[in-house]
Amino acid sequence: MSRWLILLAGLLPLSAWADAARDTRILHYQARDLGAAEGVSSARLSLLRWQPDTGFVPIPFQIDPIGEADMVWFAESGLDADGDPERFTGADRLLFRARDLGGRAPADAVPAKGALLVELVLDDDAAQPGYLYLAQDDPRRHPGRYVDHDIDTGITRTASYRLDVDPDNELNWRYLGYHTYEGEGSIIDTLKMRMSGGFMSRRARMTLDNTNLRPRLAGHRNGPLRSVMHLETRVVLGGIPVMRLHVQAHRYPDHYEAHSYARVPGLYRSTLRDPEVSVSIDGNAQYGAVVRTARSGSLSGLVDGRMDDEERALVERGLTTDESWILFDSQQGFALLADLVVPPALSDIPLGLVYQDDAHLEVKPEQFPGQLPNLGYALRGWPPEQELRFAVRLLFDRSLADGTHPAEYAAARTRVPTLVVNDRRAISDRRESAATPPHH
Repeated sequence: MSRWLILLAGLLPLSAWADAARDTRILHYQARDLGAAEGVSSARLSLLRWQPDTGFVPIPFQIDPIGEADMVWFAESGLDADGDPERFTGADRLLFRARDLGGRAPADAVPAKGALLVELVLDDDAAQPGYLYLAQDDPRRHPGRYVDHDIDTGITRTASYRLDVDPDNELNWRYLGYHTYEGEGSIIDTLKMRMSGGFMSRRARMTLDNTNLRPRLAGHRNGPLRSVMHLETRVVLGGIPVMRLHVQAHRYPDHYEAHSYARVPGLYRSTLRDPEVSVSIDGNAQYGAVVRTARSGSLSGLVDGRMDDEERALVERGLTTDESWILFDSQQGFALLADLVVPPALSDIPLGLVYQDDAHLEVKPEQFPGQLPNLGYALRGWPPEQELRFAVRLLFDRSLADGTHPAEYAAARTRVPTLVVNDRRAISDRRESAATPPHH
């Protein structure tokens, strides 16, 4: 077992706040919501939990600077930074794992070095509140890592899954395996991203896919809780460059996210008819899998290589930006919950369900024949704002727990605990005052 996995295994019993076997959420909060921690140099911050037998101990955490379009900031991306990227300000994110929360420290407890800034109280409704403590100038850092991403080979390993992608094109997925999956080979064929529209008319329609949308790497951060790649591609239709598309790929311990952003020039909006952007996952011979959605009700799709009336009705019901989750259960020890996240300006854009169950249909790019199934989202039309922005989350699991309703499962996987921030500076200030001899 590699050193990073040994460190990861040592973290598993840290907290009884949540079901350690099933709660894999990475929580993240903005600097502006974290009281006295905002404005501090990011390098001087640390995250601690309380252990009654040993006092304050460090846990793995990550701070990412956030810039324009709510994306992780990289100087090479050309997007604007939100303030000083070296300081924890504004929309900058603090990340930690839900199951690393601890109990509450005594009111007079302080770390051996540095000073406490704030106490974070997280109430999840489904369990007892959990506590963490942001400190300044405590030099300790937990060495554990939850994500091992080799950008040169395109291989990602965590305790739960392995993902292999083309290192020269992040959109081309080659293999996905999950630790409890009982099927053969890769779970997926590939990831598919497509942009299409009629150039000047609906009939003269052009489509760009993974092959045309070849992204260029413009930044990379490999942290203990997520790896972030910033990719940039210039969208060219009919030989005319129409916009620059930014895509960020986020790898987490148990899920993957793709964040997309583009400024849409007025000329492009006026000349392109019926535009559509789709993101989907093509399954690899997932016969017997069951698909449900936020709007499916009693309907479900059974993957068998042919579309039936119930599956066509599922597609017809579609999705909305308020009801966007898709649940895929392989029935072989792997489940995938997909969720679409859009800003308020995109909330009215028509959203379609991509669902193809066809053993013979070819939709390139692909490694294996058929769409079994091809599953995802299609955004149709332009939002009223001059930008296109959305994120697709793909959350991995072994299955739904017995008796769990799909909607309840989706809510539990995407739930964000209520946060209360209590100032703890006064305690540390009193300790420092007591340690300083009086002046005569």
